[in-house]
Amino acid sequence: MKLTLNLLLSIILLAAVSCRTDELPTPNLTEDPFFNLNVGNKWVYKTYRNPDFTNPQSSSTFTGRIDSVSIVGKENIQGFTMAKERTKTHFPNSNLNGNVSYRYLRVNTKGHLVSYPASGNIDISETGGHVLHPGMDINYIYNNPIFDLGPGSPIIGNVLYQLQNESNIIVEGTSYTVFPYKGVFTPISTTTGLLPKTQDISYKKGLGLVKEICHAVYGNDYLETRLVSSKIIY
Repeated sequence: MKLTLNLLLSIILLAAVSCRTDELPTPNLTEDPFFNLNVGNKWVYKTYRNPDFTNPQSSSTFTGRIDSVSIVGKENIQGFTMAKERTKTHFPNSNLNGNVSYRYLRVNTKGHLVSYPASGNIDISETGGHVLHPGMDINYIYNNPIFDLGPGSPIIGNVLYQLQNESNIIVEGTSYTVFPYKGVFTPISTTTGLLPKTQDISYKKGLGLVKEICHAVYGNDYLETRLVSSKIIY
């Protein structure tokens, strides 16, 4: 069974790496309107699979998965204003087809976009949640140890996440200026059969997620989520 580099969110075609990290205290930053969480925002994404990241000639193919994401409301929870995000998945011949899921989003005082599950008992705080992207905080660093079979088993490597310099990318034929938040996986020296690999979570200011690359720990394949269309409320 393939393992994820971080929190396992769902099994699509492989055990993909979760590109989310836990929030840790950092010095306060001036809030910047990097993230738009207005009600009515909509994004549509397609997921592609590439079998070999080590081969520049390896091509990605559409998996058939389309995710329609929208901000459907705002709620006050424990004194914090949370945006409620809805994702509906179209994935024929998969048990995820027709699945609808929710999560809560907010931008904390450091300018980081963080998420919370929308089910069960959740404890919201200024420094809590999972960091989806650190906004413009170039000083934010998160180091995530990776365990072979989960917590308590041997550590097989670490993923170091940090915001990269602004760059231009082309996704589905459209050019975007993005701020990539990358996580570099480095296997420990005693581990065999694992290769260094890089997660990529690229956001465009004011728009949102444009591209996300998630690797499996074992193997050379990866999943790439690409923005297809969007409707942003200003």
